[in-house]
Amino acid sequence: MVMTLQLWNFPAGSTPSVASLGTCFTLQTCQRTMVLSYQQLPFASHPLPLHEKAEGQEAYLYMLETICGLKSKLVGENEIVGQFKDAYKAFTTTEARDSRLLLILEKLFKDAKDIRTEHLIGIGQKTYAHLTRRHFSGKIKQSPILILGSGQLAEDLINQFKKRTQVVLCARNQGRAEELAAIHGCTLLPWSERSRWGEFAFIANTIGFEGVLLDHDFFTAWADRHENRLIVDLGSPSCLHTSLGRDEGLLRLEDIFAEGALMEDQKRARVALARQAMLDIVERRSRWLEEKHLKWQTANAPKTVTV
Repeated sequence: MVMTLQLWNFPAGSTPSVASLGTCFTLQTCQRTMVLSYQQLPFASHPLPLHEKAEGQEAYLYMLETICGLKSKLVGENEIVGQFKDAYKAFTTTEARDSRLLLILEKLFKDAKDIRTEHLIGIGQKTYAHLTRRHFSGKIKQSPILILGSGQLAEDLINQFKKRTQVVLCARNQGRAEELAAIHGCTLLPWSERSRWGEFAFIANTIGFEGVLLDHDFFTAWADRHENRLIVDLGSPSCLHTSLGRDEGLLRLEDIFAEGALMEDQKRARVALARQAMLDIVERRSRWLEEKHLKWQTANAPKTVTV
């Protein structure tokens, strides 16, 4: 089962068009779009820039390292776990889902949990949301913060700020935004009222797409209005178009990456041990899955009738 596994790794923001729902599993993060499948061509033929392709045990290992946060620029971050869970839930709802992929995903989640528990606890405490809060903490005081988006990262930010200040949430997905507002007790600003964004001196954006969400005119007016101000842009690709930067109160995802990229020697050693443990797990998991598959084939083989 593992040996015929195929993994495609595309740049962030890529949206492969799946030819048949259930034949492949797609995981989209702020750094990449990954497609896992048993088919050679699991998506439409329109070209997409391909970063990497892996097969067999390498594909399983790549996914395992990704779920454990070892493929992230912020090594060991755990926000990827929530993204994997959401993608897994979406995959399970497809009617024609590939049962082989379902089993692979279940084992990936278990193996990743074991690796994190044994080697990586505490190594990813400074998540994107945590680092974002740290930048706001010295400035925000009692002012509200506007969070844009309704995905896992937006919810992580809500959890970081809701006990410290008023959180205002605005997202295109109104239903999901209402759900988050009800769960966390934050204020909801309808997407139709996004012209009010400039009222907020502190904004955290998690929305990423190829387009413009906030342009230079917005930032010029925003900077004139607020002397004490900060916007942290965690969207990928960035949809905030301006020449303003850190000195003018705009932190980008690259700034957060750079801040979290530094690791102590002890963390490096723990990551090295985790990677070695992953190699051992992948080898054992591959043998286990192949044995399981052979038993299934034997049990379901046509019976020969002797006359």
